[in-house]
Amino acid sequence: MMHINGHLYLKFVRPVSVFILIGLLAAGGFAASIVWAGQGEKPAPGRTYRVADPANSHPGVLDRGAVEVARTWDKARVLWLGEQFQGLNLTKAQTVEYVLRAEMTGEKEDRLASSLYLIYGECTPLDTGDGPSCVPPLQVIVRTPNAIPQPEAIQRQAGFSTPYRVRGVPAMDLQTATTLWMPDGTTVTVHADPDVRVAAVQALMSANHAALGMGEVKSGDDLASLGRPR
Repeated sequence: MMHINGHLYLKFVRPVSVFILIGLLAAGGFAASIVWAGQGEKPAPGRTYRVADPANSHPGVLDRGAVEVARTWDKARVLWLGEQFQGLNLTKAQTVEYVLRAEMTGEKEDRLASSLYLIYGECTPLDTGDGPSCVPPLQVIVRTPNAIPQPEAIQRQAGFSTPYRVRGVPAMDLQTATTLWMPDGTTVTVHADPDVRVAAVQALMSANHAALGMGEVKSGDDLASLGRPR
């Protein structure tokens, strides 16, 4: 664990299974536990995940460093909601690294994957008996290409949720999250209450297109165009 320019960066290198990855997709509490409780534990498969408490959610203060991270991260094509969404400021950016095992991916060797967590708004940690924690009102998580299975594979193995298409790309709803699969295998997961989540998915736009030398994708655009050269 290390701090860079006031941000918390974790190197989380531990083998993960398909069901752990499904758990990460569904668990907004994973990022919340890092941000608010200082814990880096993986959520257990089948766990019941908490949702954000509107009565304990606050706009927060815009973090300019987090904005810079979103605009310059070079591990994947980043989609975000700008500096503010529905009154919630971008308050934190975190990166996490973890190991994808060869037996899970079908590849010859294990490999590292990375995620970028963008936290909008904030909440006041409450001591619930397991230590102070809370779920931020809105999170956007970008994972590097092919870090998680395709939606059809998740449906086969998990036996729940039905893939559909939104903004021209495959999507799936799991617990408090909606995940979208980009053409290059990058995934973007939005954690929020249902109404906010639906609006956020429609509002997603490219953040680091200039840094990567790619064309801009604006709110509402077809996401199949993400990553095309300028």
